[in-house]
Amino acid sequence: MAVALLVASREVEQPIVGPEAAERLAGLGISGISLLTHSSGIGVVVEGWAFDPARINEAVRAMFPDPTADIRIFHEIEHVAVSAPSAERRR
Repeated sequence: MAVALLVASREVEQPIVGPEAAERLAGLGISGISLLTHSSGIGVVVEGWAFDPARINEAVRAMFPDPTADIRIFHEIEHVAVSAPSAERRR
């Protein structure tokens, strides 16, 4: 699954995630969006099995249509699954 994080400062308008944007994102293979907030700005995590990270700029413009908006893009470099050790391994 491909994942990317979009980060915008407080000066940038909030991302659009209505029906039209959702349809555009789904067309890019994005199946999940998480919105995160912090006093310094907002983050948007996009992910999907069919999502091609090479098309991230299209995803940015679907949610942040202002072409002058300064959006930082964090690309996934590694995905690690973690789990608790079994009872036998904890001994």
